[in-house]
Amino acid sequence: MGNRRLVILGLLAAVILVTLYYATRPSERITLLPQPDGSPSAVVVRSKMGSTSVLDRPYSVATVTPIRIGSSQTDEASVRARYNDALDALPARPRSFTLYFRSGGTGLTPESERFLPVMMKVLTELNERPASELTVIGHADEVGTDALNDELSRRRAMRVAALLKARRIDTTRATIVGRGSRDPLVPAKKGVSEERNRRVELRLN
Repeated sequence: MGNRRLVILGLLAAVILVTLYYATRPSERITLLPQPDGSPSAVVVRSKMGSTSVLDRPYSVATVTPIRIGSSQTDEASVRARYNDALDALPARPRSFTLYFRSGGTGLTPESERFLPVMMKVLTELNERPASELTVIGHADEVGTDALNDELSRRRAMRVAALLKARRIDTTRATIVGRGSRDPLVPAKKGVSEERNRRVELRLN
């Protein structure tokens, strides 16, 4: 009976030691940074013991140990103060924008017309980065023949490139292409009009 009690005590001691080991291990700190274009993002954080937490607000923080996850909220100034050297060492993040077009031509939708000044302001600032690469990709929906859509998507890309040039944004090294209806944002049958596929994507790396 005494030996059995010693075994049980030994097992309890081992459990306590393992628990203390995991509880006192250094924690990991994960901070969700905002997307460059302000769009929402989220990440799921999981501990080794299976606990989970979702970070879905800019500058939300998860403090992770093997047995638990703590959560808190910080702000840009605090993150900059804490990780200034690391942030300065990061390469500039790529930015992307999308403009949408009316059916059959190179006219922007009203929503994209209103968004244009905001996009131009950001692009003007970002285009000052050294060795930045600009790509302008035109797209069309499934209305019309493939040949017509190839030409239309190219014209849309050229129209946006002209708008950039008019705002003194450097387009001399820009890659300007038309993809026709080959890369739909929303799958659609041939002949179906879909505004979200009538677009130009701008990518600045």
